[in-house]
Order: sequence, then structure tokens, then C-alpha cells
Amino acid sequence: MKRDCLQDLHSWKLREDRRPLLLRGARQVGKSWLVRELAKSFDDFVEVNFEEEPGLISIFADSLNPNEILTNLSHYLVKKIEVKKTLLFFDEIQEAPRAIIALRYFYEKIPDLHVIAAGSLIEFELENIGFPVGRVEQLYVYPLSFGEFLDAAGEAHFRKSLQDDPNQKIPDIVHKKYLKLVRDYTLVGGMPEVVKTFFKDKDLTKCSMLQASLIEVFIKDFKKYAKKKMVPHVATVFNATPLMLGHKFVWARINSQVKSTVLGNALNLLEQAGLVYKIYHSSSNGVPLKSEINPKKFKVLFFDIGLAQRLLGIDVKSMILRPDISQVNNGALAELYTGLELLKYQPNYIAPELYYWHREQKQSSSEIDYVIAKDSKIFPIEVKSGSTGRLKSLNFFMQKKKVTTGYKINQNQYLSEGHIHSIPFYRIEYWYKHLC
Repeated sequence: MKRDCLQDLHSWKLREDRRPLLLRGARQVGKSWLVRELAKSFDDFVEVNFEEEPGLISIFADSLNPNEILTNLSHYLVKKIEVKKTLLFFDEIQEAPRAIIALRYFYEKIPDLHVIAAGSLIEFELENIGFPVGRVEQLYVYPLSFGEFLDAAGEAHFRKSLQDDPNQKIPDIVHKKYLKLVRDYTLVGGMPEVVKTFFKDKDLTKCSMLQASLIEVFIKDFKKYAKKKMVPHVATVFNATPLMLGHKFVWARINSQVKSTVLGNALNLLEQAGLVYKIYHSSSNGVPLKSEINPKKFKVLFFDIGLAQRLLGIDVKSMILRPDISQVNNGALAELYTGLELLKYQPNYIAPELYYWHREQKQSSSEIDYVIAKDSKIFPIEVKSGSTGRLKSLNFFMQKKKVTTGYKINQNQYLSEGHIHSIPFYRIEYWYKHLC
């Protein structure tokens, strides 16, 4: 399987100003696999998994001096660790908080040693000890994007062809083929193990069983980062989040009998675990968009579209017969797909960041599904079905904020009508990286 951020790892390896690298992201998104793939380009590879070998945590108990740590590791593993030849990988590093602290000293005392760390629940330890800014780099890892899904499907040539003329109209039969691939991606999602199973066995039933198993893994994890009395609330929010897709998050819709502060804490825990992303309302009068957010107004994206549709219990058979995802669940699934694509194509070294805009007035409400900023410009995005139509909210926003160009993401081929451009679902990557 090919992953885009593997190129980022190879670039990190070759840089002279390299620092220890921390991979961040939810469990099972492929962090360890990426490091092992990178390790193939080294003379030697040393992997330390603190969850599998908790005894190794004691190596960091007495000293954080990296030379002493390497000596003790070498003796224990009976393996030499050499600068510029060995890739040292600390996996499940959240189990060894002092090992996280030690990363900064690797940079200061042995800067030429390649060190990578990862952990499925590392965010919770970082909250306690802080991120060693300036001493450690970070890279966010997500489930596969649709572009990576195309590579896995053997359609890398098509993905590459999108780098040509984006305005070129493709044959209708080809357009429909890739809309069906978008539909398949919506059902399968981007969890590496599920994607691998789908293309190996071509069996959605097996994929559904695997998705159910992954969901159980995430639920079992709740006990690791939530206090006992909070676990039921975390489970409630976890299961309810897909039901809130496309809407402002309202606590009463989850459980009106539980205080919003309790549910809010549960949601924050899920966000730290990388299972949800908050999309805040921004007034969008200028950049940076985050400077005008309203922390009380937000939507939530579930981190993987395949697991989301599994939790929603969407009828897979009906989706197979109707490949237009913009018609599923009142368009909420298409909005989730678009939002996740916009997050995954951002630079991997920055935290996920995405916004929306909403004017709430009686008989005159307007909403823009997503607002992004690039090169000091603001780009409003609506996710719709059918033809361009009036797009009342998009036109209103553009006029009010003096924005010259708006975008509609849908199932149609590329179309430009005045200052509004219609982008098909399968071309979000190219549009985001090259056009806007």
C-alpha cells in the first residue's frame, strides 16, 4: 500500500536540520507501518514498543541522557545503534512519558541520530508534559485519503492525470466510474486494514466486520483515557457524533439529561484521541480564520467516513445501486467526505484546521459548509447535489465578505459559471493543492 506521507518521512530523513519526529494520529491509521516502510531505506532498524515490553520503560527512569539510554538499549537488545545508519523507533511512547521528554535531549546531544516516536494515545501525555517545541518535529497521520484510495485501487494513472488540465471534460463513462469509486471509498473508508481487505477480497461484508471490530477497539480504549464515571458519556458522544453530521453540535440532541459540560469533556477526550475533529464557526472577515472563531459554535467530523457510515447503519445495498453520495443521509455523508478530504490534503506538519460560516437569523439564515484560507485569500465551499442553481448562501457570503470566487463540491463534472466553480468529488485533491 502506498501512503503520501511516506515521502514526507523520506524528506525528513535527508534533511540536515532534522529533529526527532513525533507521529500523531488515531489508533490503526498506519503510523507504525509508515516507520517500518521508511526503515527499509536504512542500514539498520531498532523498534522499541513500550506497550509490548513495559520493562524498557525503566531505562528512562534514572537518566534522560541519550548516550546512557542508547548504551542500555543496546545491551538489552544486543544490537548496536549507530548514528546515520540506524533508525530508532519508539512505539506506543505514551506508555513511557519520560521517553517523550528524552526526545529533546536526543536533538541536543545526538542530532545526527534518526529518531521517530509514535503512540495511539500520545495526546493525553502531551497535555500533561507539554510538547517540546523547537526540539521535536511532528507529523499528523490520517486514514487514507481518496487519492491514496485510488492508488490502492490501481488507479494511480488517473490520479496523476488530474494534474493535467483540470478544466478538461472527461468522457461521461469515465466520470461515472470515478463517482462509483468515491462511493466505494465512502463505504470502505480510509482505515488501512479495511482498504487492504477490500481490494484483496472485494467483499464488503468482510469490510463491515472489520469496521465493527475496529469500532470495538476504539470503545475499549475509552477506559485508558477516561475516568470510570466518564466512560459511558464518552461512548454516548462517540456513537452520536455521526448522527450530528452536517449540523451545529447541540448537546441536547445527544442527551438532554446530562449536563453539557460533562458531554463537552467527553467530546474533548475523543478529539484528543484523534477520533473527531471540531470545525469551528468563523466570522470569516479576514485571515487568519481562527482569529474570529466562536468556540461555542462548532460542527464535528468523525475521523473516518467508512466507520461513520457503519455507526450510522446506512443501507449498503441502496448505496451500491445509487453511487451519488450527495443524496445519502440528506447530504451529510458528502459533507463529511469533503471535510475529511480538505483536512487530509493540508500539510501534514500542522494540526488539522477547518472552519464553517453560519448566519442565524429568523427567515434569513445562511450557511457555508466550509471556509478555508490559502495565501491570504478566503475560499467558501458548499457541498451540494444537482446543478448549480441559485446557491443563495454562497452568493450571499461572497457579496457580504467581498470574496471573488466560490466553490461547489458535487457529483457533476467541472463547470465554471461566473465566479462559482463546480468541482466533482474526485477532484478535491487537485483543486485544493493547485487551484485555490
